[in-house]
Amino acid sequence: MMSASLCLSVVISTRDSASTLTNALVAIRASELPPESYEIIVVDDASSDATVAVAARYADTVVKLGGRGSGPAYARNRGVELARGEVIVFVDGDVVVHPHTLPRMLDTLVSRPDVDAVSASHDESSGASNFLSQYWNLLLRFGEQRHSGCSAQFAPGCGAVRRKAFLSAGMYDEWRFGTGCLESVELGGRLLGEGRQALLSPELMVTHLKRWDLGLICREVWSRSRLLTRSLGYLRMSAVAPSEVVFTLSRALMPAVALFGTLLLGAAFVDRPGVAVRGGLPLAALLLTNLPVHRFYARKRGVRFAVISAPVHVVVQIVSAVALCAGWILRDVFGDLSPDATTQAYSEVGLEIWPPIPRKP
Repeated sequence: MMSASLCLSVVISTRDSASTLTNALVAIRASELPPESYEIIVVDDASSDATVAVAARYADTVVKLGGRGSGPAYARNRGVELARGEVIVFVDGDVVVHPHTLPRMLDTLVSRPDVDAVSASHDESSGASNFLSQYWNLLLRFGEQRHSGCSAQFAPGCGAVRRKAFLSAGMYDEWRFGTGCLESVELGGRLLGEGRQALLSPELMVTHLKRWDLGLICREVWSRSRLLTRSLGYLRMSAVAPSEVVFTLSRALMPAVALFGTLLLGAAFVDRPGVAVRGGLPLAALLLTNLPVHRFYARKRGVRFAVISAPVHVVVQIVSAVALCAGWILRDVFGDLSPDATTQAYSEVGLEIWPPIPRKP
């Protein structure tokens, strides 16, 4: 178990999550940790529901941010500023930790002084039972399982980091990440850049309660893919965070293009190939290059699930490909992301208020 001197602060950044926050907080309180060894800090990012009332029943400290919402990066930084622990654990408001998850995270940091951060992976069973939630949850699990170990994939759902390492890396980048998207991967990249180790553990798992539909999945993939190429650098991040779902989706695209070219060359020797043949070639190429994912689905949920997920996966891959190209174009035309002009002006003059103006890491 953990060292007696090791104090843990659990920081939960949340917005409009009253329906799931109770389960998340109850799970933390039910973990195999002495109650006096940790504190819970909930930072509410301008919720319009009963999130603050729910948090007040279980958390030691509740911070309510006003305005239009500043994003998880900003909210988590405010929570860390109030935290007293030597180790900070970030947990999302729709994530349920297992009873042993937090103790094992602390055990890892105690037994591995060379490791500064450790993240939990997605459980194989999503908290939402609908098909698309199961599809998305397993897709994330697939990447985490294949590319676990030392990487920049610091999980926002449940990740522990030594306080000194977090502060040394410059905290979350609240300057560019005004919404929740890849801010934890970017932080993990900076930790690795300082020579620190961040582990993604396939054995430590948490359950995600969010319910996904096709629109939400496509918007998430669009945001991640576009931000990846516009701000973080596709090649650099693919080397340090290979488990990121965008790489799971895009990794099969280049082989698919090559296979499509081969099939197209073969079709050239067929007299007047039909529309079905011409249209089926790219789909066949994508299906073949995605066989590892489909086999994973078949192993976890059965062949029927894998067959139904195949066209959904193709749609999601197409969205990712278009968004990756859009990110490259936006970077060339407009440059990297930055906050609105008012925030930049306040930052330049050094305006001192609380909550503070978003700052660069």
